[in-house]
Amino acid sequence: VLDWERTFIMADIPGLIEGASDGVGLGHEFLRHIERAGILVHLVEPQPMDGTDPLENYHAITDELVQYNEQLGQRPQLVAVTKAELPDAEQVRDQLAAATNSDVFLISSVTGQGLNELSNAIFQALQQASG
Repeated sequence: VLDWERTFIMADIPGLIEGASDGVGLGHEFLRHIERAGILVHLVEPQPMDGTDPLENYHAITDELVQYNEQLGQRPQLVAVTKAELPDAEQVRDQLAAATNSDVFLISSVTGQGLNELSNAIFQALQQASG
């Protein structure tokens, strides 16, 4: 059950690419914003339009975070596979769950699937991170 009396600030950091920790693209600007985040939520697309592998994309992002600042790798992190209605979404979720040894959320902005569960997990992680 969501408690809409609780609030938090969320930043969407799109476009973090391989090499960002070395300043490629807008890497350092994006990564500086991420340093202020109490928790990280990775939204992984199951079928990227560029044909890349979702699991490799996830690892590329987490590697860039740690290369930029090792402490970012220690932050609480949640992972969600988006577009749950796509055929590969469940398989990608299972692969990410095995790779991260954690629960991975399956969400859809079209159907609303998993959004309450992810929101509750974000609130819980924020409470734990803030002490």
